[in-house]
Amino acid sequence: MRVLFILVIWFGLVSVAFAQDKVKSAELENFVVITDQDFYLAGDRLWFGGKLLKNHDSYRYSKLAYISIRDQEGNEILAEKMLLSDQDMVFGDFFLPENARSGVYSLVVYSKWMSGFADFPVAKKSFLVVNVKAPKIEGKPRVLVQTTPFANVPISLIHTSDQAELIEIQDENGQTLEILESVEPLKSFFIKPFVGAKAKLVFRNETFDLSSPSWFWDPSDFTLKGKSSNPSDLKVVTHTDWDLIEEKAPVNGQIQLDRTAYSDLGYFDISVFDSKGNSIWSYRVQNSSPSAGQLLINSKGKVGEELKLDFAGFDATVQDAFVLARSEEDRLISDWVSVLNDPNWSVLGESSSKSTLPIALRRLRGEEELLKDFSPMFNYQSWSVDFKTAFPSAVSSSNLSFTIPQEVLEEKVERKLYREYFGIAEEVIELESPFSPDKVYFIDDYDEFPDLETFVKQIIPQIKLRKSKDADWKEIRVANTDNQQVKFDKVPLVLIDFYRVASLEEVWTIDMASLDRVEIYYHRETVQKTNLGEEVGNGLIVLYTKNNEYALKKNLPKSRYFLSDVQVPRRPDYSSGGSLKISANPLQFLLPGLGFYRGRAKSTPVEFDTAGNWKVEGWVFGNGTYSKFEKSLTVNP
Repeated sequence: MRVLFILVIWFGLVSVAFAQDKVKSAELENFVVITDQDFYLAGDRLWFGGKLLKNHDSYRYSKLAYISIRDQEGNEILAEKMLLSDQDMVFGDFFLPENARSGVYSLVVYSKWMSGFADFPVAKKSFLVVNVKAPKIEGKPRVLVQTTPFANVPISLIHTSDQAELIEIQDENGQTLEILESVEPLKSFFIKPFVGAKAKLVFRNETFDLSSPSWFWDPSDFTLKGKSSNPSDLKVVTHTDWDLIEEKAPVNGQIQLDRTAYSDLGYFDISVFDSKGNSIWSYRVQNSSPSAGQLLINSKGKVGEELKLDFAGFDATVQDAFVLARSEEDRLISDWVSVLNDPNWSVLGESSSKSTLPIALRRLRGEEELLKDFSPMFNYQSWSVDFKTAFPSAVSSSNLSFTIPQEVLEEKVERKLYREYFGIAEEVIELESPFSPDKVYFIDDYDEFPDLETFVKQIIPQIKLRKSKDADWKEIRVANTDNQQVKFDKVPLVLIDFYRVASLEEVWTIDMASLDRVEIYYHRETVQKTNLGEEVGNGLIVLYTKNNEYALKKNLPKSRYFLSDVQVPRRPDYSSGGSLKISANPLQFLLPGLGFYRGRAKSTPVEFDTAGNWKVEGWVFGNGTYSKFEKSLTVNP
């Protein structure tokens, strides 16, 4: 039996000599986050998704996510708390402010538990926001360089000036090695590998230092080799943002990793530490095709034509997936945003203080580790944290100036004006329950009923109605299954879009055409698993409207919202029709929580309403793994 060791060394308490190379830590977790686009205009709608990944199978993991959008200076502009779905996912939308300043923004998702460590590497996705009234992103033109741990390989760089620039490469003594003329902005360029430990780069009359690699990664045999000049008392840790994998000391300057430990990972990080525990080098390895599965969809289609969208050939450990479809971004934009989100890129001349899991785990902010929110709504109390203090690396100011090409910006603006001129509406919203009900009844699955009372009487056997002595409206009772003989003597809590009803009159007078579904919780175990407290002890009935607009139409006060300041996941409503509509408005499609069975998953057929080039992404998740798949397709008129 494999011996598991608690990674005490990373808490800075004692030094431990590990008897095995494979490291297992305490119960860790982190999110993976995505956005529906890389580039938005001020006032646009942003859709997001997140999945909590874990290195354990315990029930002790966070069920409440803290979601924040931050501007170029790291200031919070939008935020909310959201319960995870029963697939450990969060998803929803934000409307970016109309007066948002142009810049590099970020979406961050974290749990309360993570704030107990100093600078935990919270999940973060950077994206671009442009205000057409002031489209220039203010800051300073910079040069970014990519970490390249390979011998005799050209070095990749990119600059953010608003014009083509001349770039000179010099040796340590200032002698010219290479001159690159008319280097275009926001496009990667390469310089030749140089001899020696250092070189210099001259950009806009400023000189920056370049360093040759001190470590060399060989993906063919999973070895990491260091220079002979490297210190001998180093420690190498491989990890993701939610798990520690291996810890080793170099032998003759070389590290041999266990390839089988990484077969299911889309990426992993290699971090090198000195004898004092300081990080001196890191590199993110992208694992190509960690899964044998496939995302299946035709590469060509027509507007209005139904296309099958399937996943096949995956391991049985795969649980669920996000599907994201969008019009292809301009290649310049997508490549630039990819650089901004790649930890292997850094800004020349700036200190790169990156947060990593091994460092965070040995820096408790208090005397004890915080408990995870695995029962977040049980005796719920509002909580917040000073984000900039807790997670400084996630809010570091992005002081980069760059300019979106005019033709790219004009195309984006024209699409928005087109939608506004023709009055094309945004998608309506469907709420996703964060709980697992005993029974769900979708209204559209049945013939039309004149009112909800008739629907309940004829369709829902778990509910019985009784005449009220004090009102004209029928009282509701749900099945009591505590004993062998089922009785209908429990009075459930009734919610509409998670808002309390003032009286049953609100329930029985609701417009049937506005209803999407009815969820019922009546078994004792099911009710207890919601952790919603005594108020739902006798059962729970939740009515969901199709547009999630009940509270808005009724102008209900926030005090009637049952979940305090906590939201539930929400997604575009694709309930109408037999296929899922992929629309050019608002240039996105998000289908979260697609479940797998024996390595396969099938979506309802999809259809595109706009001709053009599209990209379909599949984010496939296990408990502690994920893989990303992409398919490009052309939709003809």
